[in-house]
Amino acid sequence: MVKVRLLKYTRGGVKLIAKSARVSGIPESLGDVETVRMIVENDYGSVLEHIYFTFDISEISVALSRELLEHRIASHTARSTRYNLEKGFGFVVPPPIGKHRKLKAFFLQAMRHYRRLYADFYDKMLGAGFSREEALEAARYLLPMAAHTRYVWTVNARALINFLGLRLCVRAAPEMRELAEAIRRLVVKVYPEIFKGVGCRGVNLGCCPENENRPSNCPYIGRIPTRKEVAGRAGG
Repeated sequence: MVKVRLLKYTRGGVKLIAKSARVSGIPESLGDVETVRMIVENDYGSVLEHIYFTFDISEISVALSRELLEHRIASHTARSTRYNLEKGFGFVVPPPIGKHRKLKAFFLQAMRHYRRLYADFYDKMLGAGFSREEALEAARYLLPMAAHTRYVWTVNARALINFLGLRLCVRAAPEMRELAEAIRRLVVKVYPEIFKGVGCRGVNLGCCPENENRPSNCPYIGRIPTRKEVAGRAGG
């Protein structure tokens, strides 16, 4: 299960956002909270970049970490498999097979096999006279995509809203969606003024950009139209 801790965040963010917005002409008569809500709802996002969050993200798979790197407007520090011995590594069981007894058993057997391969190969390299550093460097190529890794991830509020919009969607990979939901719970607690109304892109935009790719299990079908439906109404 994904674990997320909020290590640090910009304090006094509401005042900072409001003060930054007033440089661009937002009137003083509009309160700080009202200013922040207006900025988020109208996507006047540049002032949100002054607010940062740093998370400790652990027990995620290597596979998920590759997707996390797609969010480039953020700072990533990953656990190094070149310098850490990964004997007995933890791993993620893909959510779709979690309740399928036979498939889960097969997957667990495969992970135990990879654990043995990693440990045996590392020990054989040491036995053959290679250094610990050389053994770690080579053995890591046997780690499966399911193996646990850990990240320290720093992101500004604007980029985080973009991340949540993409990764809270029901089409997101289950593990990534779990991560997004955990992060959203944390940031709503410290800055509800920014994140309380933030959800998937359909929620944020008022229409779903997935169009015909929108899955049948989307909870907003019938409540939020697709972008094509909105365009069709406007054209009609």
